[in-house]
Amino acid sequence: MQYYHYKELMGSKVVSTKLTEEEYGKLVGLCSASGYTVSKLLKRAILERMSDDVSREQTISPKPVIKEPEVVQTSQAKNTNQSVDKFRYY
Repeated sequence: MQYYHYKELMGSKVVSTKLTEEEYGKLVGLCSASGYTVSKLLKRAILERMSDDVSREQTISPKPVIKEPEVVQTSQAKNTNQSVDKFRYY
């Protein structure tokens, strides 16, 4: 998923959601405690979340090492029956 930096967008877009009275009251209380307006707090939260998601996507995780199978030739059995070459795959 690719996010665009908000300065790269042409113009501004509006994002909205509906909250219950209780949820809105908590949001306004949070804004008052942090010194942000509702709009600034939501914008900051959204941009931080997008930044965190991009950081996680860019983290390089080690790729698993896949070993090619080894072919080991066993010595021929010496007995009265005919000997057969055998191979083991690991």
